[in-house]
Amino acid sequence: MLAESGQVIERKDSTIVVRLERQEACAKCRACVAGLESKDMFIEAENLCDADVGDWVNITLEQSRFLKAVIIVYTLPLIAMLIGLFLGYYIFQNEVGALIVGFAFITTAFLTIKLNNKRFNSGKYRPIAEEKIKKDE
Repeated sequence: MLAESGQVIERKDSTIVVRLERQEACAKCRACVAGLESKDMFIEAENLCDADVGDWVNITLEQSRFLKAVIIVYTLPLIAMLIGLFLGYYIFQNEVGALIVGFAFITTAFLTIKLNNKRFNSGKYRPIAEEKIKKDE
């Protein structure tokens, strides 16, 4: 189970928005090395511990659900692009055709994920705030 702690900055019905500080492992990827990204991340979580704005909470997410989300967001578009590249090359017999079809397939995959975003946010893949903690924990 993945766990992080953060501070509640907003409360909405049965969910809360929690500010998490980027961890060292996140910083090592260097995707935001230019300093364009802030040190804080914001995540929406189910509020099972009745936390209010200003409270510190532990956020958890089952590892299997995390892995499924990673597969959906990263692996499916990659597979779609590869299928598009091979199919495009088979149909057009040149690299430009393969690139166009590959780009069309990956775009379709990302649009499909975006259009199903509400289904993914329905709660199955949403982290859970299970307990309030003290700031120093």
